[in-house]
Amino acid sequence: MRWYSITAGITPMTRISPASTPMVDVQRIGERLRAFARIGYSRDGAINRPAFSRQDLRARELLLHFMDELGLQTRVDAIGNVFGRLGDDTNESAPSVLVGSHLDTVPEGGRFDGSIGVVAALEIAAVLQEQGNSLRHPLEIVSFACEESSRFGRGTIGSGIVAGAWDPDEILALRDARNLRLGQVVERLGLDPRRIASARCRPEDFTAYLELHIEQGRVLEVARARLGVVDAIAAPTRFRLRLTGRADHSGATPMPLRRDALAGAAEVVLAVERIASATPRVVGTVGTLQVKPGAINVVPGEVELGIDVRSTDGADKARAIQDLQEEIVRIARLRELIPTTELLSDEEPVTLNSGLVAMLEHHCQAHRVPSLRLASGAGHDAMQMARLCPAGMLLVPSRGGISHNVAEWTDFDDIVVGIQVLLNVTLELTAGHMSQLGKGAAPPLPLDAHDRR
Repeated sequence: MRWYSITAGITPMTRISPASTPMVDVQRIGERLRAFARIGYSRDGAINRPAFSRQDLRARELLLHFMDELGLQTRVDAIGNVFGRLGDDTNESAPSVLVGSHLDTVPEGGRFDGSIGVVAALEIAAVLQEQGNSLRHPLEIVSFACEESSRFGRGTIGSGIVAGAWDPDEILALRDARNLRLGQVVERLGLDPRRIASARCRPEDFTAYLELHIEQGRVLEVARARLGVVDAIAAPTRFRLRLTGRADHSGATPMPLRRDALAGAAEVVLAVERIASATPRVVGTVGTLQVKPGAINVVPGEVELGIDVRSTDGADKARAIQDLQEEIVRIARLRELIPTTELLSDEEPVTLNSGLVAMLEHHCQAHRVPSLRLASGAGHDAMQMARLCPAGMLLVPSRGGISHNVAEWTDFDDIVVGIQVLLNVTLELTAGHMSQLGKGAAPPLPLDAHDRR
């Protein structure tokens, strides 16, 4: 199993804190990263932990074991989010500082996406516990359920329920490729989908949320920065497009008489690329194609496309989607196809808390860690938690920008540096140094939309 040495190659910059600041434990971080990487590991090095799968459940059970070792107060909510709280009786009612990420992966994914954020949270809890200081605000760590959208077509499900971004009935009705409803899946795991609304938290529950994640792009690597301080997170609009034509014999049907759904889909794929390229701050992807009947000697009669359009600017994204919709109508009319669209999600970009951005940058600069302020093109749990409380996020470089792939790689030194900076900021927040923090960025749904069960 390819991994890394936890003793070799640690650069002097890894020890970035002055003597008065507690240090993270390099060996402990490496051991926990390896422990999670063993779950869902395949021979080619890929990790397979789809949301709510047996492997995902094993990873969450391991997390609960680590939390128990640290003496944390643990709970698993109705959607499967795992929480562990470090505090004492004197601050039991105080809002907590929440740190975490996720453990589920895409199919054939990498070992760093999500996991480093959970390991960072565990390490911060371990260091604070070792210090034995009374915390003005308790530390709470979390692994959110179903952050990846690969199974149910929608991501950040666990954090979105906590933050009030999703309607519970809509979430429970989502289906995977096997046509299993999410409600069925969570019930099979021993969770109670009828209580999903109880997983929602309130703004007064948390003072701040922090997350460490891999960049999943090449900006930091090109800039030679070791850390990225996120100031905004792009949001996706996702939909399924079905183009229906007519399945005919490939040899007996002349070209002018064809209603080829795949040829129309090819034009849509190129339209997504063209429109996204022409619109500032927008990216567009067709990530899935299902062709029916799928025989080499049959003109395709139906094609279903999975389309993902993202931006850090809501107006730019809306304009691109409008242009795309008009182009789909034009293509369908020209080729005599019937277009049917199903909206999967339509989210708004999020601006992260400026006070936390400043705190993260301060700790990078104070310890001479080369950093860069940037927007995240990938969605994260932090974008949902920003609806509920001030949220901040650190990114570590992804080698070659590769992610969601067996070749995903982040240097261990950079992970350690990121955890250390996140620890330093957490120490400030748990000590009550948060006067510069404002509210979250986006309003949640009204409470009554979630409390009707």
